[in-house]
Amino acid sequence: MRQVLLILNFGGPQRAGEVEPFLFELFRDPDVIPIPGPPIVREAFADLISGLRWTKTARQYGQIGGGSPLVPTTYEQGAALQRALAERGLDFEVHYAMRYTRPDTRTALMAIREGGPARIVTLAMYPHYSFATIGSSYGELARQLKALGMQDWPVTYVPAFPVDPDYVAAVAETIREAVADRTADEPLPHLLFSAHGLPVSFVQKGDPYPRHIQATVQAVVAELNWQGPHSLAWQSKVGPAAWLTPGTETELRRLGAAGCSSVLVVPVSFVGDHIETLFELDIEYREVAEEAGIHRWRRAPALDVRPRFIQALANQVQRALAPEPACLPGCCRLPRPVGMKGLRVIPGGCVPHCPLPAYTLN
Repeated sequence: MRQVLLILNFGGPQRAGEVEPFLFELFRDPDVIPIPGPPIVREAFADLISGLRWTKTARQYGQIGGGSPLVPTTYEQGAALQRALAERGLDFEVHYAMRYTRPDTRTALMAIREGGPARIVTLAMYPHYSFATIGSSYGELARQLKALGMQDWPVTYVPAFPVDPDYVAAVAETIREAVADRTADEPLPHLLFSAHGLPVSFVQKGDPYPRHIQATVQAVVAELNWQGPHSLAWQSKVGPAAWLTPGTETELRRLGAAGCSSVLVVPVSFVGDHIETLFELDIEYREVAEEAGIHRWRRAPALDVRPRFIQALANQVQRALAPEPACLPGCCRLPRPVGMKGLRVIPGGCVPHCPLPAYTLN
């Protein structure tokens, strides 16, 4: 039986005309905006919000080249991963599915189905689990498999990997590169890890995302043997609900008020450049930092197709193929993600201290 690797990601508009449909799909997702009531209520809300926000958002994309580089970067990462797996003797046919833009999940599955029966290994390009990212992508995949009559196909869902050694090493490499031009008498910058934020209500429901982020930060700091100061903040807050704190803007103002003049921002929850790095960090928050008195501003580069990161992805795919994976020490089983009905737990999908099970269809 042929083996298919299905790579899932967030997606992003490639041009101005795709911004409003992108926002509509994002805000209609119940795993992102859990609005009570029938689907028609959620769709009306998504239509309203996307109509109000698209002009401003399109202007932001205009400042970073007119569109998001995330989709083409995902294709480059997939090609690099395919080569890395082939070097390990694992041959995969690679397909792609974006959650909120094309190619969507249904289109990807239809293309896979045309080739005949296959074992599908699906990898979401998020090192950290959240209901709104991996949960949403895998939930949509399970729904579309059923809708297309593919529910009996063998499917393995690769889990989150917040402390994979190669992933941690790749993030550490970006930091070393960003400070490589530091002079001998220049003090280490304040290392500010900035992760995409999350509503507090998600955490209250059991979302492990902040623990996964914290595990990565701790592992990277240890990998670097970082002797300077560091902190973690959360960006991209939307709406009036309470989100994780401190916000990145708040943390930058705090650092400036404390006399910090040099900051290196590490986009810890992102594996490729998109609007949150190219506009929010590089433009908006850079201005905030300068206003706060932070005169030396750096941003660690995105992981993109960095070899250590590609090896981390290959590690996870190879591990998911193990016939009888063993559970790692320190496993503290978490509830199965929202939207994952019809799935059973495979032991061994966990990681030390911050575990998550892998899943497969019954």
